[in-house]
This record gives sequence, structure tokens and C-alpha cells, in this order.
Amino acid sequence: MEKEQKDKHLEDIMDMQEDSVSLSDIESFSRNNETLKQYVENRDDIYTSILLSLTHETYNEQYAKNLWNKIVDHMKLLEHVLARRVGISVAALDYLSNIVNILHDPKIIEEDKSELVAEFSTIDELTQLYSRDVFDVTLLKSVDESKRTQSPLCLVLIDIDDFKQVNDKYGHQKGDEVLSTIGQCINKAVREMDLAARYGGEELAIILPNTDIDKAYIFAERIRETIAKLIFNTFSVTVSIGVSQTYKNRKNSPEALIKAADVALYKAKDTGKNKTIK
Repeated sequence: MEKEQKDKHLEDIMDMQEDSVSLSDIESFSRNNETLKQYVENRDDIYTSILLSLTHETYNEQYAKNLWNKIVDHMKLLEHVLARRVGISVAALDYLSNIVNILHDPKIIEEDKSELVAEFSTIDELTQLYSRDVFDVTLLKSVDESKRTQSPLCLVLIDIDDFKQVNDKYGHQKGDEVLSTIGQCINKAVREMDLAARYGGEELAIILPNTDIDKAYIFAERIRETIAKLIFNTFSVTVSIGVSQTYKNRKNSPEALIKAADVALYKAKDTGKNKTIK
């Protein structure tokens, strides 16, 4: 996706019902109780609306108020423990999913993308892909969702072949151009449900929910072939790709998924580069 499309994607993610409350207002309420009191005086369903915006689920006003107060307390606890700003969306996700376990289908993770982007600048400026922080959060939730629904989840790891030689021969500015252009190619290729990130340096990653490894392989091959056709003045580049998948009756985890994709990636490197291994 281009930057404009990514911005629209984030807007769509945050699109709520008309009677809900904006995430920016909710964040303000969590920091300033006086602001919230002004809303309470004018609306008799403010807490229900807040929880609707955070969870896409409806609770009665008194229950929603109790949940809200506990979420705010949990946010303060997290910020004290982590010694950094956490944000109300992340605190709500953790409290409702992991502490009281009442959010069984946590759509809030989609808002977390926007929350993280807004607070921690987690869109990588060069590639316009999500940053490693967003990748880590999303992969964890995606693996949990895969376990819960018994649906396949694939991870694609992409590494630019001989990238150091590009920087050494043509300069880092040209290397940045290569990364930026490849990022654009990946953004155009992914679906809305997917998440593409700059995993580190010249290594990129794509999370593919509800996708089996054969389809993920075809998808990765299309990306590899597209990148191989790019021309940067007088040179071109190739990528090596590793693909992994969660499986039923296995001990699936983010670490296991990353390790399997990494093993496949380095097999692609060791057997000639410019190929995809699953």
C-alpha cells in the first residue's frame, strides 16, 4: 500500500459506530478525569460508548464504568512497571484479554496498530512498512488467534541479497532507494488483513493470517519475481525468502514461527540466493 492508502487503512481500522467515542478522546479521558466528567454530565452512556470504541462490544453503563476504572488503573500499573507511556488501547487489550479474560475476539489489536503508530512512530520512515515493535505485537496476537481458531498463519521473511555490496559500490543513499522501492512493492502486494514490517536492516517480514504455506509460497514468489525485475539505474537486486506456517497439534509460538522462516531463508541463501524456500 502507498502512504496515502496506509493512512486510509489506519482510518478504516479506527472507524467506529456513530455513537462511539474517538480514541484520541478516550486517551484524553484516561489522563484527565476532569475532561471525562464534562462528558458524563452531557451523556448518560459515556462509559458504554468508550468500551464500544475500545472493544467493539456493548456493556451496560455501570459494568462499563467499572471496567473503565480498572483499565485506567491497569494502564498506570503497566506504565510504572515498564517506565514508559503505554496508552489506553494497549492497557485495555492486556486487561480484558489477559487479566480478566472476557475479550475472546480482540478486534482491539487493530486499533493497537494505530495507537502504536501515533505514540511511538512505528511506521518505518524509509520503507513505509510497520516497525519491528508493531510486528512483534501483531505476531503474538496472530499466533494466539491461529491457535484459538485452528486457522493457518504464515510468516514470510525477506532478505535483500548482497545488500552490503550495494551500499559499498553505489553508496548508502542508493541503498536507501533500494529499501524504499522494495517497501513500496511489498505494500502494494499485501492484503488489508496482512501486516508487512521492516524486521531489521535489509530484512523484511510479512504476517499472513488465514493463509496456508502453499498460498504463502505463491505470494512470496510473486514478490521475489517483482523485485528481481526492478532496475536501479545500472543495477538490479534480488531477494531470498523463507516461509513458515503454524500447524495443528504443534507447539506454535512467535519464536517457533520466526525460527522456521529464518531456517528456510538461510537455506535459500546457501543454495544460490534469489529463491523462496518453505
